[in-house]
Amino acid sequence: MDQKRKRYSEEFRRKTIEHLEETKKSLTQLSRELDIGVTTLSNWKQTYSKEKKDQSTQPLVDYDRLKRLEQQNRELQEENEILKKAMHFFTKNRD
Repeated sequence: MDQKRKRYSEEFRRKTIEHLEETKKSLTQLSRELDIGVTTLSNWKQTYSKEKKDQSTQPLVDYDRLKRLEQQNRELQEENEILKKAMHFFTKNRD
């Protein structure tokens, strides 16, 4: 009765837990379908739930970067207005 332990890739684990959450199946149902132990699936679910929670607590916006980009946007808009005025000035004098 010497059974080798099955190894599953990281991608397979993630996809399995995503499938579990999307289909709303129980761990027991999925365990039977995939021939994977309920405890194993439970451990995977717990691991990936923690990762999701950690990712969701990170801020969605980098405020310093946003501030720099807004400043750059204002400067570019000002430069654009100056160029428009200069273009009108030079085309007006051509006529």
